Amino acid sequence: MKSLITTADDFGLNAAVNAAVIEACRDGILRFASLMVDHPGAEEAVRLAKETPQLGVGLHLVMCEDHPEAWGARYFFLPKYRRGIEPKIRAQIEKFLSFGLTPTHVDGHINLHVHPAIFPVLARLAKEYGIPRLRLPSGEFSAKEGFAAAGRTASVEGVVLGTMGKVLRGQARGVYVTPRTYGLLRSGLMHEDYVCHLLSRLPDGVTEIYFHPTSDPGSAVTDTPTRGHHTITELRTLTSPRLRKALEDYGIRLVRPGDSLDAR
Repeated sequence: MKSLITTADDFGLNAAVNAAVIEACRDGILRFASLMVDHPGAEEAVRLAKETPQLGVGLHLVMCEDHPEAWGARYFFLPKYRRGIEPKIRAQIEKFLSFGLTPTHVDGHINLHVHPAIFPVLARLAKEYGIPRLRLPSGEFSAKEGFAAAGRTASVEGVVLGTMGKVLRGQARGVYVTPRTYGLLRSGLMHEDYVCHLLSRLPDGVTEIYFHPTSDPGSAVTDTPTRGHHTITELRTLTSPRLRKALEDYGIRLVRPGDSLDAR
């Protein structure tokens, strides 16, 4: 069976992102969102999530706001930053739980959770708190093959994170890791054509595709993503009737909160 997890990152960032997440869930194919617990829109996002029980909410772990390369080096080489990893993760999990939500998953802002100093700690704490699923980016290069449209492709970043994902997968003992995760190579450019291409090549098993939707009408993109990768283009993708038909045509099961996943 082909199963698809659809996730919106940065839930709680601001009102426009929150509105897009709820619209994409109620009127489209979105079924999960990743919450930034310390951002200005977090409390509104929690309220909206409680009003939308069909939306599964997980933690979007923030280990840096920007400059991931610099922060990655700090976590590698500076002991004081490595000592702060566990308290920082634990504090965000505790804050998530304080909202009265049950986390369906955990992933990371700018994918910095895919760091050899961070991921083992995150996996251990996810198991401790009973968070059932983790994300590691992988598999998108082969799925993207044959898609010739212009636009940004995060090739170097994709190679690095994909390689790290393969190395770290074994660290997630007792926590389910999605076998394939797409969304990195065209982050902020997840057009309807591209997502339909991915769906046409979806393998058996579980795959996650993640998005950065916003309701901001001035954020539409063509070939270059916005600075934060948030775009109304991805909201339109998630609510596209063409994508619903593609799921039916290709026999893809849309995973919903509470559905079981193959834990192999």
